[in-house]
Amino acid sequence: MSSEHAGWHFGASSTTTKQLEDFSIEEMAQEMETSAPTLWSLLGGLLGEDRKLPLMKKVVILSIMMQSTNRKSNALQSILGIFLQSMHMPQHVVDTLARIGISISTDSIHSAIKSLSVESQNTMRDLGRSLLASYAYDNFDVDLKTHVPSAEKSNESLKHLTSGLMFPLQHGVTIDDLKCSEELWAMSNLNIYARDNDLPTRKTWRDLLSIHPQPLATPNSNLTRRDKFNSWMFLTDLCTHGPEYFHRFRSEIQEPEAVEQIPLVKTPIIATRAMDINNSTVSGNIRAVTELLAQGGILDPTNAEHDTPEISQYVVLIHGDLGTGERLQTAQLRRSIEATPWDRLQHVIYIPGLFHLKMACADAIWRCFIQPLAAREDETSLMRDITVLRPRETGIYCSKPGFRRMHQLVGSAGTCRRLDCWRVHVKSKNSSHSSLEAFAASEPSLDDLKVLADELAQRYIANYTLQRLRRRPTEERDLQYENSLYMNKLFLLYEELSYAMNRGDIGRVETCIIAWIPILKATGKHKYATHMTNFLLNVHYVYPPGLKQAVRYHILVNPTGKKMAWWAVDWCVELNNLFTKVKNGGKGSNHTAYRNAQTMIHKNFLLTHLTTKHSSPNMKKTFELLCKQLATQSPHSLSPGRNTRCIIADLMDKGRELMEKATCGEVDEGDESTEAEEGRADLDDILVGLL
Repeated sequence: MSSEHAGWHFGASSTTTKQLEDFSIEEMAQEMETSAPTLWSLLGGLLGEDRKLPLMKKVVILSIMMQSTNRKSNALQSILGIFLQSMHMPQHVVDTLARIGISISTDSIHSAIKSLSVESQNTMRDLGRSLLASYAYDNFDVDLKTHVPSAEKSNESLKHLTSGLMFPLQHGVTIDDLKCSEELWAMSNLNIYARDNDLPTRKTWRDLLSIHPQPLATPNSNLTRRDKFNSWMFLTDLCTHGPEYFHRFRSEIQEPEAVEQIPLVKTPIIATRAMDINNSTVSGNIRAVTELLAQGGILDPTNAEHDTPEISQYVVLIHGDLGTGERLQTAQLRRSIEATPWDRLQHVIYIPGLFHLKMACADAIWRCFIQPLAAREDETSLMRDITVLRPRETGIYCSKPGFRRMHQLVGSAGTCRRLDCWRVHVKSKNSSHSSLEAFAASEPSLDDLKVLADELAQRYIANYTLQRLRRRPTEERDLQYENSLYMNKLFLLYEELSYAMNRGDIGRVETCIIAWIPILKATGKHKYATHMTNFLLNVHYVYPPGLKQAVRYHILVNPTGKKMAWWAVDWCVELNNLFTKVKNGGKGSNHTAYRNAQTMIHKNFLLTHLTTKHSSPNMKKTFELLCKQLATQSPHSLSPGRNTRCIIADLMDKGRELMEKATCGEVDEGDESTEAEEGRADLDDILVGLL
């Protein structure tokens, strides 16, 4: 068993990722039993015949004996050594386990990690040189404190570093689809030699309204695509959080029809080496892009000493947050007079991160319904919902709640408000249905519920009927009712964006972004509105068809290959930063090996119960309390003459007006607001995607 032909020699200096992924204790046990059946039976008798744990113990015992016979027979010890390294085990613990025979030595572990790093670098280089790769990067800070400052070590302990990811371009994208650098430069506004006839026709936000036309209305329904999604949300909330009777229909509810679904393909993601670069400046971003491409084997073709792909005629997709996009565009503007495509950064195609866009949408909801002092005072205000859902965090919500809290608030408060819409609507249909429990006692069918959900989607969400209500005399209006309808509209628009991103429905994502652009503009997030408008206009009206598909089908990735598991690329970068700073340690290219080692150990040693994917909290009683409060306050019951301390303006109309003025070159000083710095994602924000 300890001989080389048995296959359990694990050379540390030539370790590969495949060895980590293919290791199996059960397979090892089968070969041990076949090679030494008598010894295997003896150990089984001594340890007991329970199948699971004694099997692992027998493998460990025989592995120790095998290494004692032949030190090169160290497969199990090598795997455990890499696992201990990934878990930051102290060196004296590792050396102690190595003396016992359970692990390899620290020096051997370092050799294995070095081998894995070299393999990862070769993989990145091969992928990068194929030119069918996309890159993403972001900054992260590490505080490297020293106990005793010295002249050699700076007192500045905070290091500003840059992390990066690479992943292959899939979905049928070919290298010819990316061969459009010269074509795009010829029609670029940065090109001082571009002819007027070559420049693209100027488009505005209104042109985006036609990129995904509404399907033809059916005789049985005049609902729009968004109305159908809202109807689905009403029905899903009732069958998930309503009375027990409705839960039986949950599995029968069909998902909304996709607008344009990205094909489901598992996307491998490679973590690049962390870079000692501060990308908060324009020059830092130039260095970051150059270093990332160098890790992918792409260098300046005019100065490269080694063979490197000719990048001049091709483009490279670079993902990043809003700050990254601004600095890259500034860099391209400053370098537009350079002589070579490489120096002009002509190959860079920036793709904004949807995770940070989603954070901006959550912040827009906060600015609309919580930030104004007067908006917190009504009995039907969102602040009253917070006093039930998060009674100890009302002060935090009033100041700076962050993305995670707003994301959870929109989900919880929105669910309860939609249940209250159900209560009001069924009571208006039949006065005996004074509650959802009474309605459930009548045992309606799923078809009955679908009809009611369609009615709810048209009646209790702000639409053209709200404009009619607001044109009535003041004494006939219910201002709090109008605010509630608009709140339902923004909550559902946020839910639709989240759903579309999770599902990988790029068509629905784009329709949601188009709807959010004027809202972002009206709430003072002008940069997001401008950048997302320009991005969508470039994708649909400037980029050639091949590049258009490459950009749209890779703005979301699916690292697991499972349904409803699509992630924004910038969220993957933030998660990689979390692994870098908190969980794995080491430098970028080791992270994949560390995660593989941890996953393999958890699987082989029956540690699958150690997971971050915990069940959702039981919110039943909390929802009951909030629904009871909403029933008392009646935000969805029309009460003419009810006043409000804060009228929520129609942000879409306000945003469209601001964009029209900007297009005409007008500046309305009264509407101008100062946009705060883009919020950074913290640990809680990133974990929202894992829960």
